[in-house]
Amino acid sequence: MTPSRRPWCNDGLARPSHAAFVERRSCGQGPSDTSDELRGAHLSGNQPTAATVSTQQPAPTIPSTYSQTTIALHPNDISSRVTRLEEAVFDRIHVPRDPPSIATATQGSNNTNQSLITRGAQGSSNGCVTPLTLLPLASAQRRIADLHDYMRDTNSLSRCLPPWTQARQLLDHFNVVIQPTFGVFHIPSTRDLLEETYRGILEGEEPSPTVLVLFFSIFAGAVLVATPELLQLLNATQAEAKAAFTAYVRLAICILDNPIQSVPPSTIALEAISALARVLFHADWYSHKAQALRVDAICMARSMQIHRLDTVQRREERKRSGYNAIEVEVQRRAWWHLVSSDWISAFSQSPQEGTYLIHPKHMKVNHPSNIDDEFLTPTGPEHSFPLSVPTSMSVFIFRIHYAELCREIIDTLGTTLLESDQPDYETLLEIDGKFHTFIQSLPLFLRNDPASIQKSQDITQQRPYLAWQRTVAHLSFHVRLCRLHRPYHREGLTNPKFAYSRLTCIRSAQTVLDLRHSLEDTGVLSGFNPSDYSLVMNHVFFAAMVLATDVSMNPTAPGADTRKQEVLDVIHVLEKSQNVSASLMEAIRKNTQTLLSILQDAQRELQQQGRSPKENDIGSVPSGSGGTKSSAAPSQPRSVGVDENMTNVASGHLPFTASMHGSSHEDEDPMWSGARRNSWGQLWSDLFNVAPEMDALQWDLLLNDSDLPLQSNFY
Repeated sequence: MTPSRRPWCNDGLARPSHAAFVERRSCGQGPSDTSDELRGAHLSGNQPTAATVSTQQPAPTIPSTYSQTTIALHPNDISSRVTRLEEAVFDRIHVPRDPPSIATATQGSNNTNQSLITRGAQGSSNGCVTPLTLLPLASAQRRIADLHDYMRDTNSLSRCLPPWTQARQLLDHFNVVIQPTFGVFHIPSTRDLLEETYRGILEGEEPSPTVLVLFFSIFAGAVLVATPELLQLLNATQAEAKAAFTAYVRLAICILDNPIQSVPPSTIALEAISALARVLFHADWYSHKAQALRVDAICMARSMQIHRLDTVQRREERKRSGYNAIEVEVQRRAWWHLVSSDWISAFSQSPQEGTYLIHPKHMKVNHPSNIDDEFLTPTGPEHSFPLSVPTSMSVFIFRIHYAELCREIIDTLGTTLLESDQPDYETLLEIDGKFHTFIQSLPLFLRNDPASIQKSQDITQQRPYLAWQRTVAHLSFHVRLCRLHRPYHREGLTNPKFAYSRLTCIRSAQTVLDLRHSLEDTGVLSGFNPSDYSLVMNHVFFAAMVLATDVSMNPTAPGADTRKQEVLDVIHVLEKSQNVSASLMEAIRKNTQTLLSILQDAQRELQQQGRSPKENDIGSVPSGSGGTKSSAAPSQPRSVGVDENMTNVASGHLPFTASMHGSSHEDEDPMWSGARRNSWGQLWSDLFNVAPEMDALQWDLLLNDSDLPLQSNFY
């Protein structure tokens, strides 16, 4: 690479020769050292200013015939080639075949097993396994060498990078939609690394696997939340963006999981793994991999001794030998991102609830500086602003404080969470007080009350990301506050001692729904709509279920009719959303089953009693009206919204209607079929009418249906 590359980017890897032993595979439109797309893209836009840690290199000459239309994404081609790469690496290791005299098969499973044992003892292979005595053979060693060379072939992987212009556009978009809630990157240095990487490719150099993981992770995050404006810049469709996301993620994971050449510990590697884990938490189907990546990042950080970054000894060593202040600051950011995610996940409805991996007494790392990236140089930050001054790091630092609160709550609750017992009410009120104290301690521009929002309008106009950062932060606060009080929600209706818990549940749930609406407005300022994030939809579902249950338990309360309609509107929004996580889909499916069971029991009871409906009978209100009870009772008990199609839910299948003939469970996404859009809301509408007759067990089932992982992100 050029001499201007960041000194802390070097991963120490030897680069394979272009004359690699195995065949090179292209990823379609990726850049190569002779790519017209790569060269043309280099000067198709303005060059970014030189980063604080390197010197800008002169731009190469480009052909005048370059056209932007040549850089359209071809994600299907990329995805298919990545699939072939994985197959070549993991699935097609051929072993030597037995000679015919040895390969005679015997009949029966016992004979087959005995044959395998015998052949292994004789030092031969049956084609499915390779006895260890054959591994030293030249043919086996050549195949192993081929695999080794293929896995080291970064040139094939680098060809899957997008053209230079698209790479810049994707990084810029990542900076808008992911970085504000991630915060680890020093964006000027990352931009500089992007420019150096593409210049190196143009000059025939191959980027390191670490750098490839970094940029594949960034590009995956950008296309995961692609806006119409970004798609227009890329000349791509939404379907192509989704396919590109899958391809970039698979490429990054392929490099990280390479059993032959692992990614060595480095600051860049730590950034890359943390970024990929952060992106995958938005993609519900990768949630298990995201957890594994986070653990990998923690282990890598410890191996680099980052948990001791600011001990007296380490500070003295840096003074004696010198250091790059940007690298040290990025290490602080990466470490505290991992720590805060660990502690927040400990107080969230997830498998990690009640436990955390990093103990506060087992580390010595200062908080990152409250400073914008442009003021951070290799010689150090000029100064760190007080927390009352807004910067690009403000929310990152307050996320750390919030994580510390979550850890304190877990330490206070102790084994209560493990035993699934209700917390002592006095302890719960103590935790509630800590929550409110924390919210009141926020600076003006992060408070969510109308007066503070009004006073901070000038700040949010200058820094639009602060508006939606503030909103998603309060989403997290109120979801957890609501969940804290939920064990006493139902008792609060009849026992004045717990009335505060019921009131807090209702207020926080209503606040979540209001914040979801405000996200649409704040997102406009930033150029995208964060309310469509799947994690936001998870929070909206939780709040809607709390309000729906409350209004069902107390249907005559003031404003109950309005709240019923609001809940039905939210259900309609969830049904229409295209960004619903798998966990939310399962929660809705479970909730539909519970509703169906309750309504079927109510209908069965009516049929057995054969009585005339009274004032509170389930047929009094037109289904879906959300209105007041009618004085005219029907002559026959009405079916409470249960039909033959809905009974499919009881067995785990989603409802279908006669209007859907020709559609099959496989042909259409069952979650959002036309029948589904009516049935879930229909069931809740009917439940509002039958609810006063429900027993305690049925209420508990409904309340538990709102349980789904809150994930470990800030929101």
